[in-house]
Parts: sequence; C-alpha cells; structure tokens
Amino acid sequence: MPVRLLFLICGLVTMVFLPGCDDSLTAPSAAPFELMLSPATIPAGATSEGTVTLRVRRRIDVRINLSSSDAVASVPSTVVVPSGTMSAAFTVMTRLVAADTIARITAIAGDARQETALQVIAPVVVARPATLDALTLDASVVRGGQGVQGTVRLTSAATAGGLSVSIRSSNSAAIVPPAVVVPSGALTATFSISTRPVNLDTQLEITAAYSDQTRTVPLRVTP
Repeated sequence: MPVRLLFLICGLVTMVFLPGCDDSLTAPSAAPFELMLSPATIPAGATSEGTVTLRVRRRIDVRINLSSSDAVASVPSTVVVPSGTMSAAFTVMTRLVAADTIARITAIAGDARQETALQVIAPVVVARPATLDALTLDASVVRGGQGVQGTVRLTSAATAGGLSVSIRSSNSAAIVPPAVVVPSGALTATFSISTRPVNLDTQLEITAAYSDQTRTVPLRVTP
C-alpha cells in the first residue's frame, strides 16, 4: 500500500473514532474557553453568575483559576469543568460600595486567560428631610424685663426656601416671635425672648414646633 494512502486511512480512522475530544488547552485560533457573567451589571450586594465554557470537550477535569481585580466582587479561587462536560458555573458575590465600581473577573487555565468586566452599582442615597432636633435657651432663669436668646437646631440642613419653626410661650411673662426661619443650608436659627416685670417667681415653658415634632424647655422669670 502506498505510504500516502496509508496516512490518509489513518487520518480518517482518527476522525471517526475520536470526535470532539482533546486534552490540550491550546487552540490554534482562539482561547480554549469563554468566560461570561450574567448579569454583567448588578446593584451592590447582589450576585452574578459566572460561566466558563470550553470550546472542545475534554477527557479530563479542567481546573480554571479565578480572580477579581477589586474587593467589591469576590469569586471562588477555582472552578472545575468535569471531564466530558463543556461548562461550569460559579457565583460572584458583591458588597456595598459608596460609588459605582467596575471589577474585572479573570479566568486562567495554563497559558490561556479570559477577562470580563462586572459593574457594581452603588445604592441611591435618599436624603432624609430635616426635622426638629433641639431647642435651647442661653439662660434658664432671667429677671423680669430682661431678654433671653433661644436657638432651634435641625437634624439636617434646611432645604431651599428655608424651614419655619413655630415658637410659643406658656405664659405672657415671656414674649416670643410666632416663628423663626432656619435659612436654606443652615442647621440652626436664633430668636429673642423678651420678658415682662413680675411680682412673683413665674415658671413657664418655651416650645418650638415643626410638623409633628415639638421641643420644650423651661424658663423662670424672677422679680
């Protein structure tokens, strides 16, 4: 039998009896496996499923090393594609971040390397509306006819247009303005309290109110 014909027959036998199996991780024109993430964009704290898919089925287990470029995303150290199968899945865990972050997930087997990006979206922080935090006076005891300064403080800065806090006194011995406005962007505002002369010690209360929040402090007016 001519040598050329013998090689041709051997090649045909190999193609018939060994289809789709290759123990090598070297492909002539492309990487021997693909790496995919689904989804590739997720909110912080959520998970994504990664998949490595071989281009050719192997007769042995294929171990693929995994890594992440950023601690916002964590992956197992390895994933194994069992012999005779084409793919294996793994989970990418993420943690909360203050700003949107891109982590690059890398898979390596032998000299082959694949990389894909995972975008982690930071949660939207909704600013809480300002509420009334405190009411203070610069003196708790005052002689009738003298003045006192009061201060209202908010839990966060007042929004555009400012925030109006109503003021009232429980006794006419202390005269207060009907309201004080905390300017836009500010946390506090001050107001003046005037007192009338009294013949006896007079105990009263000054109250600040905004929405359903109230703050009350005592004030004593003496003769």
